Amino acid sequence: MPVIEPIIDDYERADINEHISRLLRDLGNPEPPLRLEVVRELQKLDLTYYSKSDLNLLDEMAHRAKMAGHKISSTAQSMRDVVNEFGLKGLLMLKEGDKRIFIDDDVVPLKRRFVIAHEILHDLLPWHRSLLIGDNETTLNPTFHQAMEAEANYGGRQLIFMGDQFRREALDCSFNWKTIASFKDRYGNTLTTTLWQMVCERDPEQPAFGLISRHPYHTDICSKAGNENVAYFPRSRGLIERFPSLSHDMAFAAVTQHATTKKRGPVGEGESVFYDVNGEAHVFEIFSFSNTYDLLTFGVYKSPYKLLVGSPTKVA
Repeated sequence: MPVIEPIIDDYERADINEHISRLLRDLGNPEPPLRLEVVRELQKLDLTYYSKSDLNLLDEMAHRAKMAGHKISSTAQSMRDVVNEFGLKGLLMLKEGDKRIFIDDDVVPLKRRFVIAHEILHDLLPWHRSLLIGDNETTLNPTFHQAMEAEANYGGRQLIFMGDQFRREALDCSFNWKTIASFKDRYGNTLTTTLWQMVCERDPEQPAFGLISRHPYHTDICSKAGNENVAYFPRSRGLIERFPSLSHDMAFAAVTQHATTKKRGPVGEGESVFYDVNGEAHVFEIFSFSNTYDLLTFGVYKSPYKLLVGSPTKVA
């Protein structure tokens, strides 16, 4: 998954949201947390957990699988190589009369919710399902494949946060860690996924960003970032439109300037200045929290920058 997901246009977002709204209506508009086993029952989707050491199951997966349009040779060893190379956590395998989600049993239980929701969206969206069932060469295009994954990620989050319900509730609350933790518990998702949804969907027009990154003083935190400092950089539509030059490297530099050496809990907070599309300076409030395996940060727009009011840190 790239640091920044491909942007989904308004038409496709609306289409995805309509499919999710229809699904939730079919379920009787339940209260959160959403029971994904009920969703799978409605969609007639089976679920199997696989182990990389289970060669028989990997062989079954190999007969079904297709990565980016390429048929995988039907050997368990080849399938294991693909799972390892691409870091696959979940796969949707479709063939006539049989729809099945395979989930890596190494994924911790709470994180399985998003992985399963992601695969449910591949089945829920007709244009995804038709491509996965057929041998359509469109899937050979890496850009198209990334776009499909971004749509499934977006739709998966919308599903486990119950469509518009999250936005309605979140707008009545302040944007802070207490609120994020509260919605984490209410919707039954991870802190990281809740942070992402808060940044992007609470108020899409408000400039805001999230950062899942290394800790400036503890480089063992956030191994998923690989050789980089930042693993993921979710952004609201308002931030993308008004602050297109604000990069994840700039955001991480601001985090570094405010961070303390604490390894757990609140790590730092402060104000930083970023420049909008017109070159005008604006103040963002930045808050970081460590859960010991990732450093989680959100930055929210505060106001235009005025030299006579305080001395926030400038990040060019």
